[in-house]
Amino acid sequence: LGNALLSMYAKCGDLQAALEVFNRTKERDVWTWNSIIGGLAFHGQAEQSIQFFNKMLQEGMCPNAISFLCVLGACSHAGLVEDGQRYFSLMKDWYKIEPNAKHYSCVVDMLGRAGLLDEAFAILSSMRCEPSAVIWRTLLGACKIHGNAALGKLARERLLKMNEDASGDYVLLSGIYASCDEWFEVETLRGSMDERGIRKVAGFAQVDHKSTCLPAL
Repeated sequence: LGNALLSMYAKCGDLQAALEVFNRTKERDVWTWNSIIGGLAFHGQAEQSIQFFNKMLQEGMCPNAISFLCVLGACSHAGLVEDGQRYFSLMKDWYKIEPNAKHYSCVVDMLGRAGLLDEAFAILSSMRCEPSAVIWRTLLGACKIHGNAALGKLARERLLKMNEDASGDYVLLSGIYASCDEWFEVETLRGSMDERGIRKVAGFAQVDHKSTCLPAL
């Protein structure tokens, strides 16, 4: 009952009530911890979320894949790259938890936000399974922010191979080329859109990656 109540308050964003339930809960399991860590991370309290994750480890509770997804999402949104890399290594090397696509998406997003695009691509390339379209778009969005045309073009090409031909991808890459004053590439890309019958979506904006980095509460 305590976990269900805690999860409900966390979903609603009533973090004070969630913390009160957590503090009253005497027998805490990994789901108790995940609820408070994920709730704090999802509602913008990244540093406090990380503090609870560290406290969980200190109290000897073994984290699971969801625990690491929560803390990696928190690190991404707080810009704590070194901490995020450490937790990612801890998950793989110490706890022997195999990262899934959402873990990789968080790490790519975290590195991309920090402008560490080569490192983000290296992480993406190290995946044992084929990276999803979401992960490639995460990288493409980071390339738009930091003006990396070469890597942005590569990300779009991978999306095309996956038959992911969204107009937003063209808009992002066109923006990358424009920011680098590569106007010939902009016109070439627009011509490609016309040939494929792809129209620019009005008001397109890069989607925030909270939903890909943090689990549903």
